[in-house]
Amino acid sequence: MFVPIEPRPAPVPTKGPVVWLKKNLFSSPFNTVLTIVTGAVVAFSLYNLAWFVFFDASWGQVWANMKLFAVYRYPADLLWRPLAIAAGLMFLLGGMAGVGGRGSITANTFFALQGFVAVLSVVAVVFWPSVRFLWPMVLVAGYAGYLLGRSWPRLAKLLPWAWAVWFVLGIMLLSGVTPGSGLLRVVPSRDWGGFLLTLVLFTGIIPSFPLGVALALGRNSKLPAIKYFCIAFIEIVRGAPLIMWLFIASLLLPLLLNTDANSLPAILRAYVAITLFSAAYMAENVRGGLQAVPRGQSEAARALGLSAWQTTMLIVLPQALRAVIPAIVGQAIGLFKDTSLVFIVGLVDFFRAGDLVTVQPQSLLVTGGVKLEVYLFVAVIYFFFAYRMSVASRQLERQLGVGVR
Repeated sequence: MFVPIEPRPAPVPTKGPVVWLKKNLFSSPFNTVLTIVTGAVVAFSLYNLAWFVFFDASWGQVWANMKLFAVYRYPADLLWRPLAIAAGLMFLLGGMAGVGGRGSITANTFFALQGFVAVLSVVAVVFWPSVRFLWPMVLVAGYAGYLLGRSWPRLAKLLPWAWAVWFVLGIMLLSGVTPGSGLLRVVPSRDWGGFLLTLVLFTGIIPSFPLGVALALGRNSKLPAIKYFCIAFIEIVRGAPLIMWLFIASLLLPLLLNTDANSLPAILRAYVAITLFSAAYMAENVRGGLQAVPRGQSEAARALGLSAWQTTMLIVLPQALRAVIPAIVGQAIGLFKDTSLVFIVGLVDFFRAGDLVTVQPQSLLVTGGVKLEVYLFVAVIYFFFAYRMSVASRQLERQLGVGVR
């Protein structure tokens, strides 16, 4: 006689948003109450913030001072020069993204920056007449580079040379090459400022990287003169805050070079201080990576006939740098934000430009002032670039398998 089997219960789902919510937010009565209370507080805070941003805030002074935020006192008739540099940057970054393809680190970074440029283009068209057509041209240059990279992959071989040419021409174009008047006239560095100055100072992370690697290797050297010099430099620099080194660079650097203080631009002095300060911390990050590489790696390389220099450069150092990518990116993010300290030595960076906007007579006419609006704007810009560096770091870690055994 045929007897049907009782139907089994449906399988319990193990994936999906409902399962995730139940597991992480409503797994117990205490977690449920905590989730509800926290959600209510967050929702209330976001509601008040959104109401302020869209209804109560007075953003007129922010939009009216976009030039001050961007370039400070850089001549208005020469704004095409920094924007031409930005167009070259986006063109080359777009070329790298096109060669790398969608989903690559460069492509994700490129499209994020293109979104940022698109927002600035809209702001320029509406509120910034002097660059109304220049920012859209930067946007177009980025997409032109991307399409060129997609259609001509051999561009990858030319990109290193193109970046070098862009860097040299960018410095010349930003500074100017001819005295007097004209489209290529010299612009004193004291007129640089705003976000332009922040980016210029942030590039101090570039020379600080090889300096930090050299200091880390020197600290592990068996030659006493090199070893103790590197130890002394690292410990002395790391033993004082960046503010102190900015003051020392402003006062001591002209003395060490035996030159008049006015002959050294304040930007150069701050750049040297930031670079050396970053190099000391970079050295400790790299030294931690060197210690994380098993000794057997260098012993195996020496057994294969590699010299000490080849062992370090080809075997040990690549593994060490791979291990400390999170620390290096964390330092880069910290340095990007620490550039705001240069206002102490008289430079007007992005943060200081915002402070100047809050004390303008037009700003003081607004009821309650515009400090909250200005500092929200500044915070959003800092957050965008810091977050993009963090995202790129995580992508690079996944690509290189950092933390995976």
